[in-house]
Amino acid sequence: MSLFNDLDAHTSAAVKAVFAEPALLRPRVSTQYAERSADLDRPETMTYGIFSAGPAQEDLRGKARGGRMSGTTKLSTAAAEFWIAKPQIDQLPWMPITGDVVVLTARSGQPSYAISRVTTSNLGDLTLILVQEDEIA
Repeated sequence: MSLFNDLDAHTSAAVKAVFAEPALLRPRVSTQYAERSADLDRPETMTYGIFSAGPAQEDLRGKARGGRMSGTTKLSTAAAEFWIAKPQIDQLPWMPITGDVVVLTARSGQPSYAISRVTTSNLGDLTLILVQEDEIA
């Protein structure tokens, strides 16, 4: 291992010790024109990661003709992410994919979020971009 990888491993462990929380990864399958359902080929699994949510802002850009530009429209949104470090990724029996669910088991009401995108880094960690699931009675 390189010095950088050693430092990254120690830093990730320290951040996990302070901020990480347990989460249930619930796999789902998706078919066209049907609601997502449980994926029976992949078992539910527990992991630890760092959840973050907060306000975000997106630019909606229109078309410009010639030198005329009416500017941009700002859209206020909320961004939610769940970061999983490489040591936890290595322990997962399967990799999370778009459509799977992350349930924050230590939080009141155990909120659940659908994974809308999975991003990776060259260090082997994952950032799951989340969308809050509606409660279905």
